[in-house]
Amino acid sequence: MNKKIPLWLVLLLLWFSLIITLTFGWAVWRIKSSRQGVNTKTDSIIVTIASFPSLVKESFAQLKRPSTLIAPDFYPNISGLKTEKNYIDSNYILLSAYDKKANQSVAKLIRLSDQKVIHQWTPDYDRIIKLLGKQNKYWPDQNKHNLRLYHPLLSADGSIIFNNVLSPLIKIDKDSKLIWAINGIYHHSIEVDAESNIWAPSVIKPSGFLPHILNDYKDDAITEISPGGKILFQKSVAQILDENGYRPLLLGMGPYEKDMLHLNEIQPALTSGKYWVKGDLLISIRNRSTIFLYRRSANKILWIKTGPWLNQHDANFADSTRIAVFGNNVVRVFGEDRLVDGYNEEYIFNFKTNKIETPYTDFLKKAKVATPSEGRADILPNGDLFVEETNNNRLLRGDTNDIIWQYVDRIDKHSIAALSWSRFITKEEFKKLTFLKDN
Repeated sequence: MNKKIPLWLVLLLLWFSLIITLTFGWAVWRIKSSRQGVNTKTDSIIVTIASFPSLVKESFAQLKRPSTLIAPDFYPNISGLKTEKNYIDSNYILLSAYDKKANQSVAKLIRLSDQKVIHQWTPDYDRIIKLLGKQNKYWPDQNKHNLRLYHPLLSADGSIIFNNVLSPLIKIDKDSKLIWAINGIYHHSIEVDAESNIWAPSVIKPSGFLPHILNDYKDDAITEISPGGKILFQKSVAQILDENGYRPLLLGMGPYEKDMLHLNEIQPALTSGKYWVKGDLLISIRNRSTIFLYRRSANKILWIKTGPWLNQHDANFADSTRIAVFGNNVVRVFGEDRLVDGYNEEYIFNFKTNKIETPYTDFLKKAKVATPSEGRADILPNGDLFVEETNNNRLLRGDTNDIIWQYVDRIDKHSIAALSWSRFITKEEFKKLTFLKDN
């Protein structure tokens, strides 16, 4: 016999549900707004439960995509190079992307005039992981189907150096055979200095920066590596800022988060001038929207500036008096990057005039360049701008007014290859690649 549930019991259950919901919501808010962040096992459980809807959504999104290296198609009308006004580009790109035939991320040197692949690097990830063996404690549960070949640095002999985002730093030869791999946590940009040494962001673990106060802090460091794979120098960016009097920038700007700085670029000065000398480093820390010029020999910050760029990537020396910064121009809201104005911007700071210009606004707005995170931009010798719109997986070249060409690495009718920080190679740089002359 069916019995009716008393109204008072229904109301009591609703009241308890409301109290539990409000208490749980308060707990999530407390963790997110706390300087210590996730600080206990209970906090971790609460955040995991709160994240469940997002995890379910992401799981379904992943089911629709056969690989993290394959991306949804935002540009169905572009396949390969699409030029404007029959423009012929006599330069090259070092494309870092997924290759369907190899079924993994590869690097390809592509001639833009006819889109011919001049050379391809296909790392044997299974062998690399096996060779690293038990020492590979920083790179767990990885395989060739989910590894991005990140920001490959090409040398004249055909070797390339790359990371796979929070991974060992790897060097392979022109035939894709392993030369060396440095165990550790490396990420983002890979650049070469005037002495042929390599600079790459890394993570010091465990962190030595205020361990008695900060919990699980991601201690980003600048690291110098010899061509032979020897670590020559490493220093915590937090220590650099602290020792130069910028503790408020580190600890006094909003709630604590374990990724306080998010180092994403170390650009060495290749020549000397009035405002910097050869060997000085231009450093970008995204999560503080800050760029600074650092002299390693004196442990001195020569110049520092926060904004007008927001959560930027890719700071470069433009010439003897100017630097260029690719501003993603996003606000980070609980882990999500939201565009403020709807497009990215390239900022040019002039040390001589102490002024900032944005000469590529028309091009970037017309092209709707809008990568919430990552992204690269280089001012070319003739003044054009080369851009990798990483999150949307498109390469572009434009002048101050409009698009010159766009490039999408198409896999099939419905999907394109995910990009991982490609490079523009000028025809003059291409001529210096001696390994091609040996073939």
